[in-house]
Amino acid sequence: MTKPDFSLAPRSQPELQPFTREEFEGRVERARVLMTHHRLDAIVLTSEANVEYLAGFVTQFAWTTPSRPWYFIVPRTRDAAAVIPEIGTTNWLETSWCRNIRTWPSPRPDDEGLSLLTPFLRGIPAQFGRIGFEIGAESRMGMPFGDFLKVIDAMSPTGIDDCTLLMAELRAIKSQAEIDHIRHICRIAGETFDHVPGFVGIGDSEKDICRKFAADLLLRGADKVPYTSIGAGQDGYSSIIMGPTDRRVAKGDVLIIDTGAKYGGYFCDFDRNYSFGPPSDEVARIHDVLWRATEAGIAAARPGNTAADVFLAQARVLEAAGVPVGNVGRFGHGLGKLITEFPSNAPGDTTVLKPGMVLTVEPSAMFGDHMIAHEEDLVITEAEPELLTPRANREITRVD
Repeated sequence: MTKPDFSLAPRSQPELQPFTREEFEGRVERARVLMTHHRLDAIVLTSEANVEYLAGFVTQFAWTTPSRPWYFIVPRTRDAAAVIPEIGTTNWLETSWCRNIRTWPSPRPDDEGLSLLTPFLRGIPAQFGRIGFEIGAESRMGMPFGDFLKVIDAMSPTGIDDCTLLMAELRAIKSQAEIDHIRHICRIAGETFDHVPGFVGIGDSEKDICRKFAADLLLRGADKVPYTSIGAGQDGYSSIIMGPTDRRVAKGDVLIIDTGAKYGGYFCDFDRNYSFGPPSDEVARIHDVLWRATEAGIAAARPGNTAADVFLAQARVLEAAGVPVGNVGRFGHGLGKLITEFPSNAPGDTTVLKPGMVLTVEPSAMFGDHMIAHEEDLVITEAEPELLTPRANREITRVD
């Protein structure tokens, strides 16, 4: 099999324009409306996704090391401010619209910005007497927990509450510019998936395949490839979140590659399956059932339906084909600044779908000791959903 020269992989998707100042101003104003609804006087953000979403700050450095916290504070009635390590000043001014910054010479373990942060928070008008931090479900704070306890003590009697739900609500409805970014990375990843049969073959290890796959994504225009899950096995695989390992692909294997690649701070999240040689009858059947379940989930992703409706539409197809749903947690989720966002396509999730929400549709099937999964990305519109990913083939792709 002829192997491609990766140095010649084309960048077929043109670069998008960066987000405008007006885009960020609109996000901040919507955040302030939600602060009133949630009865918060301010929110303090320390995670990459939320700081980048509201401040526009983009860096290769800040989130790769735990030695320095980065704070972005949005008061309900005053100007936003950044409390950041001195080393990040130039980077902040180059990428963020916010010029109200306070810095300290970090690392300084005895005072990592708290002497700047707490006086600023105490000066915020306290109409509700509560300030939000990222402390809720599916959140991670980018500050030492000990420092968080110090902030709680220093702010008393002002209470500390959660702003995770507020940020989830805020980010759930994407602007056209955000949707364009997700569509862009989906197209790039779709091209790489289409070219997989040209650069993988029997005898390749999962690690080799992952490296080639990530290299092709980057050369086609992806900014980063933070997540690449891979699994392979005879007539199916055992996991969709593992890999890569040193296992070498053999004839009769089914291979899945699931990618969370990024462009402009936004993720795609979808997978494709490949059969090395002709698939067994059962693999072909399960693949077709999953393709039809995906179709049903896509059709159910309409405004006014709930995330649970999207799950149930997929589950009905699987159950009708004799594929047990079992205890699966969900069949898809929100997508955007994070690879998994609010809501979950799960039983009991009554989140009402609205135009501008971006979802994955992700049914999976267990059969014997094996499994196969499908995944596509879409955006809710006023009418039919729009697929952001190039639709997978109904028949599993063969690598001969």
